[in-house]
Formats: sequence, C-alpha cells, structure tokens
Amino acid sequence: MQRKWSYRFEGADEFLSGTMGLALVAPGITLQDINDDTDGQILSGERLFDRSRSQGPKELGLESFLPMFVFEGDEDFTTPTALARQYFKLMKAPRRQFVPILGGHFAMFIHSDEFLRELVKRVRPLAVGN
Repeated sequence: MQRKWSYRFEGADEFLSGTMGLALVAPGITLQDINDDTDGQILSGERLFDRSRSQGPKELGLESFLPMFVFEGDEDFTTPTALARQYFKLMKAPRRQFVPILGGHFAMFIHSDEFLRELVKRVRPLAVGN
C-alpha cells in the first residue's frame, strides 16, 4: 500500500511509462533489450524487497572500506529521505556524503542534470585522484 501511494505522489507511473516510450524509439534498442530490462527489474525487486524490510540499519551493514555517497530525492516516499538520513548518520566509511536531489524516488532520472553535476563535483575527484 505504501509503495502504491508513494509512486503516485512521486509521479512514478508517468516516469516509468515515459521511459518505456523512450526505449521503444531509442536507436539500437531491441525488443529483447526491453524484455531483459523488465526481467531485471522484476528479479531485483524480488531479491531486494526482503532486504529492504530489515529490522534495522545493522542488518543492512554499517561499515564500508570504500567511500559512500547517498544520493537521495529530498521528497522520496518510497525510500523515505528521513530514514536514509538516519542510516547515513550511522554509516562508517573513509569518506561519506549525503547528497539530497530535488524530487522523489526517481530524482536521479527526472533531475539527471542535477545528479550529474553532483556526481562530477563529489565522486569524480576520487575517481581521478584529485
């Protein structure tokens, strides 16, 4: 029930149907590619849903030896922003940043320009050694 309404509030229905329309006319994309993408999303949902129903942050893991960046829609109701912030505060990593992006659960796609700017600003320096 929660996901049904969060998807409605966040415009997921419009976003997901829009991506299907784009996929149908994208150069080089085949029907098999679209089917594989759909199958992958279903499989991910089946495998990840139980993990997302954990009893608490410790079950998800709190320590990483890699830098951790959490890019989160500032109004995400599917993966609530407040819970993501609470989890982030408990995380231990050599470097970590919480980066809110305008929007809901699909913020990185709907506001891809902002997401790319944040990636370049925050993650790229680590990737190129600056």
